[in-house]
Amino acid sequence: MLQQILDWSEVWALLIPLAFILNRKNPPAYLKPVRLYVLIALLLNIGATIIWYRNRLGLTGLPEFLQSNNFLYNIHSVIRLLLFSWFFILLNQRFMHRVKAVLPFLFILLLIINFVFFEDFFNYAMLSSRLLATEAAILLFYCLQYYIYLTIDDKGTSLKKQPGFWVVTGLSIYVAVNFFIFLFYTYLLKQNLIVFAVNIWDVHNIVFILLCICIAINFSKKHGY
Repeated sequence: MLQQILDWSEVWALLIPLAFILNRKNPPAYLKPVRLYVLIALLLNIGATIIWYRNRLGLTGLPEFLQSNNFLYNIHSVIRLLLFSWFFILLNQRFMHRVKAVLPFLFILLLIINFVFFEDFFNYAMLSSRLLATEAAILLFYCLQYYIYLTIDDKGTSLKKQPGFWVVTGLSIYVAVNFFIFLFYTYLLKQNLIVFAVNIWDVHNIVFILLCICIAINFSKKHGY
């Protein structure tokens, strides 16, 4: 029972920030990409989880490309990178602003090269470790530069009252923990360490829940801190 709750956490965890998002009118502009992410992620994760449980749910005879949910995780990775990049840009921190603006375009370029020449976006057998690890690395860079900026531009304001603090904190934990999971996930599958790969995904789900809680905290603040 506990395992099933954890397996479905990619869906129900998003309902936590969604409740605060629906209750929050006119959030700051920099939180709008985060709000959009929660809505899109919920739809993608519902689809991914249904495909994962298709046999138990009696969903037989699906088209071939729906026999695996890997393409939805790939889409989720791209959406997450683009929307959180937008979030960091909207924070309007001058520190490394040009680099932050260029990174999404570089990511898309690498994405096209990878899936045109090296990998299949709709790979049935496994996730794209290259895509997920690259996304995590870029988002980790965004998070680190956020904290560096706060250190340099110290105005005596409490960290918890800095714009987007809770979102960045949750995202920092999520990408820092998952970077190595994403990086080696394909390797684990190729080495037939399937049970270990499945079990280690529970770690991903736990930090995803934490990310959702942090997003909810940010939207619960009156001034969007």
